Amino acid sequence: MAHIKEFYNPETATTEPYTEVGQSEKVKVRDIDDLTVRNHYWQAADGELWGDFDDPMENVRSSFDAYRKRQGYLTPDDIRALRQALGLSVRQFANGLGIGTSTLTQIENNQRLQVKYQENLFEAVKMLYKDGQRLPNI
Repeated sequence: MAHIKEFYNPETATTEPYTEVGQSEKVKVRDIDDLTVRNHYWQAADGELWGDFDDPMENVRSSFDAYRKRQGYLTPDDIRALRQALGLSVRQFANGLGIGTSTLTQIENNQRLQVKYQENLFEAVKMLYKDGQRLPNI
């Protein structure tokens, strides 16, 4: 049975029922153009699909997750757990890695994808931590 919910749609300035729909789609993220993700939509009575009104970035995060999985990148939770295991604040960790505090916050909150050099930094810290070492400037 389909899940139906009433939403206020700010674009149409109306409140109406929408039916929940999941749809597998191919998406492009950075250099990968064949990621398959299961996106979540709300379908209006006229058939138009809308992103979640309460969480408009939901499908973007799904795409980011698929990209990280394909590339073998650490997840935001992995990065946060590593930072916390080191006993560092966001500012301390970001400064030690030479990246911006807001960049690290966005990566940890799955609002931004890390680029390759940032992933290399995270992986290096992870390996050193596993070996009981610390980076000199962290």
